[in-house]
Amino acid sequence: ATTTIAVTLQEYGNSIVSTRKLDLFSLADVEPALANILAYIMNDSLDEVMKGILGAGTKVIREIAGAISTAAVTGVSATDTIKAKDIRYVVAKMRAANVVPRRGNLFASYIHPEVSHDLRAETGTASWRQPHEYVDPSGIYAGEIGTFEGVAFIESPRLPNSQAGAGSGTTQTRVYDTFVMGQQALAEAIAEEPHTVVGPVTDKLMRLRPLGWYAVAGWSLYRPDSLYRIQTASSVRPAA
Repeated sequence: ATTTIAVTLQEYGNSIVSTRKLDLFSLADVEPALANILAYIMNDSLDEVMKGILGAGTKVIREIAGAISTAAVTGVSATDTIKAKDIRYVVAKMRAANVVPRRGNLFASYIHPEVSHDLRAETGTASWRQPHEYVDPSGIYAGEIGTFEGVAFIESPRLPNSQAGAGSGTTQTRVYDTFVMGQQALAEAIAEEPHTVVGPVTDKLMRLRPLGWYAVAGWSLYRPDSLYRIQTASSVRPAA
């Protein structure tokens, strides 16, 4: 029997109004700056939407007391940072479930920079750092994970994190989400692609110049086995 996935289209967008006076009086080029600001706002807005959707995935593992666990998130303590074995475990589970990779044979991972730090700092055999120290130090020089254990990593400061772990108050452990996914993680429907919109100049002196971005789209979780969430702490910011 066919299983259907509901995807609800929504309007997304934002706008700003520049003025001719600002353009004439400013010491910097206003229009390129506004274009960069709008692009950032668009990326930030769509990432916020994605955070909410991906965070509803049901495949969740946590680093607790040095072991891979599915216990409550409150068991994650400040020393429970991400390990290479967490990545290997998720990749093994996704391959066993016949998940289609994102790029060639590589799955995709979105990781917070403060979590990336811990993965790159891990020492010992089977860690990220050892082969980079002795074989390919380019990743160390660049400060990038790159590809590792069948996963291509992308860093973003927008990854979800909150004080949800062990402890309470200002000392409660901050827990970070790292997503690893294949091609079928999300279902997407696009009625109008995200794009820049230049509004009409309607005032009589031609001073006000509207500029914005707009999209009509929707996303929904598609195949549960194609999306894993790894919850860990970070040594860079263990609490508040």
